[in-house]
Amino acid sequence: MPTNSASANPVHSARDRLLDAALELFATHGYQAIGLRDLASYLGLQAGSLYHHIENKQALLFELIESALSDLLLDTQRRMKGARSARGRLQSFIQAFVAFNFNEKYKLTLVSREFTNLTEEQKQQVIQLRNEYAAVLNAIITDSYGEKGAAARDLCPTTSAVIAMLFGQSQWYTLETTEAQLIKTLTDVVTCIIANRQKTNASTTRSISRSAVNFPHPPRDSLYP
Repeated sequence: MPTNSASANPVHSARDRLLDAALELFATHGYQAIGLRDLASYLGLQAGSLYHHIENKQALLFELIESALSDLLLDTQRRMKGARSARGRLQSFIQAFVAFNFNEKYKLTLVSREFTNLTEEQKQQVIQLRNEYAAVLNAIITDSYGEKGAAARDLCPTTSAVIAMLFGQSQWYTLETTEAQLIKTLTDVVTCIIANRQKTNASTTRSISRSAVNFPHPPRDSLYP
């Protein structure tokens, strides 16, 4: 368990220091491994005093994850305001994510790894926020690259694939990778994913239009109607 106490910063309130400490400890040691006593000890406080600032540990985790996704969404929207071309909007989207990746590594870890420790109600709120973030990318792909979801509210398959790749890539890039290098790499990878999806869709459309296709009925226990 961590033993160093967090350094006091007069600019931060006691609650700010609590949030910062919880973010660091949950990210570096894991949510399940850190109890409120550990958190209080890290801050040089009594465990009971934490309840003046939080409801419980799970509510604290939810607040950290929710605020992380909210910050990412707001910064993404801000960066995209000046972009005019489809590639420019896509690059701005990725720039915001990479900045979040480099500057808020602990927050990215919580969003990616600790979602499972939330209550069902908290999960639904986080999913709604995540979908708002994904919808920004979805609009770039559907409006600018021509891929359509089943309905306006749906995420197209390419959007889902790209979001999964972005949140997962932090596990494989090296520490020597610079922010600029990662932005270029991810922009190129995402552009290729979109282009390949477009080719696949076009090829499928041509194949179906050339001849009538009789699809077999799915089994009765199939997921699809």
